[in-house]
Amino acid sequence: MNPVQYGAACQALVDTFDALECGQKDHKYWGDDAVATVRAEIKVHYIAEQNRRCCYCGREYPTDNNAVWDGEHIIAKKIAPHFMFEPRNLAASCKDCNIAKGDDEVRTNPKRKSFPDEAKHYKIVHPHFDNYHDHIRWYGDVVKPLSPKGAELVGMCKLWRFGITKAGAEVTPPNPLVDGLIGVMMDPQADALTKEVAIEAYKTYVRAQPQKAAD
Repeated sequence: MNPVQYGAACQALVDTFDALECGQKDHKYWGDDAVATVRAEIKVHYIAEQNRRCCYCGREYPTDNNAVWDGEHIIAKKIAPHFMFEPRNLAASCKDCNIAKGDDEVRTNPKRKSFPDEAKHYKIVHPHFDNYHDHIRWYGDVVKPLSPKGAELVGMCKLWRFGITKAGAEVTPPNPLVDGLIGVMMDPQADALTKEVAIEAYKTYVRAQPQKAAD
């Protein structure tokens, strides 16, 4: 992903902040009216750069309305205000992912003073340094982590919430046979023939189930 390149006016504001001593850098400055143009520039860039998809859940939000998006600090600004305007620490996220992630620590070495600029420096999938699809796979609304980083992101941003929402409050009694078929269909290591057999068996099961009348 290409990091934001600030315009001259925004860069001047960023430079002024970056020139402060570390002890003077306050994360609350992010909400100051003086940097409203910087926040807007960041959102506009990353919304377009990410093709209107959240950097964490990958869901598409087909709008350029800045109010729908959050300017996301991958390393939370509260715990590292000195990285607050670092372009590679910024992205666009949906509000639910941003709220779920909160101020959780994402670095493998929080004591490092310089900006962590490699994928190995992060516990989660990083929008700038990682290939998302190497770590996360979606099966409709069901998420499957493909790596420890993927698992960390799923937990931190509660990416399982989409499957739970889709399922609703109704809980289907466990069925070992059906669970096994679903497992085969989701297994990236299963061969095509095995998956095809599982799919046909699952179709047969679904057709045999009594259908609820529409409301």
